[in-house]
Amino acid sequence: MKILKNFLHVILVLTTIIYPLFMCQMSAAGWQYNVDAGNYPEEFSVFAFWMRTGSVLLTAACILCLLGRKPKLWVCNAAALLCGTGGIAACMTVLARFTAYADQHFSGMDETMQPVSELYRDRLLPTLLPFALLCVLAVWQLFAYDARVYRQQRRDEKKRLDAQEAPKILGDT
Repeated sequence: MKILKNFLHVILVLTTIIYPLFMCQMSAAGWQYNVDAGNYPEEFSVFAFWMRTGSVLLTAACILCLLGRKPKLWVCNAAALLCGTGGIAACMTVLARFTAYADQHFSGMDETMQPVSELYRDRLLPTLLPFALLCVLAVWQLFAYDARVYRQQRRDEKKRLDAQEAPKILGDT
């Protein structure tokens, strides 16, 4: 099981580098470049901003998931799920809005005349893969035996400290 978990961590890191860090960032940079050049409407600046934000959130979630491997840092897995969900929601919402706009306003690209929306869908939809891996690993680590034992020991220690008799106040008999 440990080998599988380590393998999934490696795949998570690689897919995070390829999709959120490269594909999403480059798409956002291209949109912003075309807005600055006057080729695209100002709405694409908003698309670029949210695509970058989603990309950063997904990358942060990957880092949190890697930190959550240690039982003491089990809470990082919950934070990774929240960050990852926000990040994928931002990326996929922008992708949906962009493809709807592209279908209405852009023609095909290159000599194949592949629709622009299809091109971006092919590039950005695989961002779901690192998110799926993130969810699997974060839940696995959150409910792992070591993390549960650590949380139980912390609860027992807190109960023991709460049950201790309070120290005597000076002069009190």
